[in-house]
Amino acid sequence: MARDILSTDRLTLREITTADLPLLHRIFGDAECMRYYPGIKSVDETASWFQRLAFDSYANHGFGLWAVTDRQSGTLLGDCGITLQETSAGLEPEIGYHLLRDQWGKGYAGEAAAACRDHALDSLGLSRIVSIVRPDNTRSQRVAERVHRRRETFFKAAGSDGGKVEFRLYITDKA
Repeated sequence: MARDILSTDRLTLREITTADLPLLHRIFGDAECMRYYPGIKSVDETASWFQRLAFDSYANHGFGLWAVTDRQSGTLLGDCGITLQETSAGLEPEIGYHLLRDQWGKGYAGEAAAACRDHALDSLGLSRIVSIVRPDNTRSQRVAERVHRRRETFFKAAGSDGGKVEFRLYITDKA
């Protein structure tokens, strides 16, 4: 049985199970959902993603990507959680979120991300939490702007040509 991590008014965030992977692949195999990633993921690539950022992360760090479910029905809506990602300040805890496309625009990403922010600072004792968003991903920027206190810009190496890609780094420091 998957362990519940957080609850909000409408959502429960719980550990992901292997039984969730086929539905989560509907997100990671959807070109529109993966528009701001290098590309869609195969079933095996989706499984590897969650092995690293959920199952291994739970064991190694005590956090990771969690299943976002409707609190009333238990329906799986997507994932949201905390993973370690490279930023201009080094390896930092980052809030990431991915929802099924038919769940977009309902405020679930912001609700889940804010709960993850509070959990990171209050329960996990982290002093800083970030979200990394591409400048052209306006939907994700709107979520991050509601969740975080400030924004910086940073550049990350991308591709084998040594080129740099600009990202927005949304930041909340513990008060």
